[in-house]
Amino acid sequence: MMAARDKRQPQAAQTEDATVTRIVIGLDTSFLTREALSLAARLAASMDARLKGIFVEDENLLALSGLPFAREVSFSGEVRELDPERMLRAMRAQAESARRVLARVAAEAHVDWSFDVKRGRPLSSIAANAGADDTLVIRSASAPSGEVGRTVRAATLDAHADVLLVARGIGLKGAFATAALPPGVAGRGVASVDEGSSRGESCTAFAETLAARIGAPFRRLDAKGRNPADIAAMAKAAGIGLLIVNAGWLGDDEDAAHLSSAAGCPILLLGAEREPRPASSPAVKGD
Repeated sequence: MMAARDKRQPQAAQTEDATVTRIVIGLDTSFLTREALSLAARLAASMDARLKGIFVEDENLLALSGLPFAREVSFSGEVRELDPERMLRAMRAQAESARRVLARVAAEAHVDWSFDVKRGRPLSSIAANAGADDTLVIRSASAPSGEVGRTVRAATLDAHADVLLVARGIGLKGAFATAALPPGVAGRGVASVDEGSSRGESCTAFAETLAARIGAPFRRLDAKGRNPADIAAMAKAAGIGLLIVNAGWLGDDEDAAHLSSAAGCPILLLGAEREPRPASSPAVKGD
């Protein structure tokens, strides 16, 4: 929820508080991740939430590096055996680089932040320990659509967290401008999917209140007799900037990723009924 912020400097959290609203994002050192991180930081600022970054030491890569036939090719063309210790050192160097970027982006957005390193599979590690007050930011092109869908299902249907899916090449800065700007600033618009359920009605009320708070157009997309591909086409044709969907409406594991890539805008999947929040004063940036 948007709220006035004091002028303290954002800082890394010393301990994790399960009751704090968090925007959780997986980190690596790619440019696309930095774009998504900036988006997550703007979302955290608009919700007065903490930004949490997670760097995952990929267990599959570490296992691969221990195989006797595994080789790596350097930029100079040199071929050499993979060394698990060297791989782990490289990952930890990347983690430190990601932590520094997170600190800088959080400072620019004036939000508190935390950072964690886990070992496992990147998407499932991000969803692990998610709570109902969390919003996970996931790049839908970062893994096969089925894996993205399974992660979305675990986060939304099991943990009742929300998930913001962003696809490659949709212009993140412009696409999510409506949900990151203070009240009175017009943008591309917010839309909800009306599929006739009580959770769908809650989703629509949430989306309509959000649109009013940020001064953006609101549109209700009727899902009766339509599938996710139809909704994606409607959202893209209407130039929607943010599409809000009841996660329970999605069908198979690939629907979430396909909807994200086809709609041309970020998709906010709600994992539970959300009470519409009243408008409040714009965020006040610190010194």
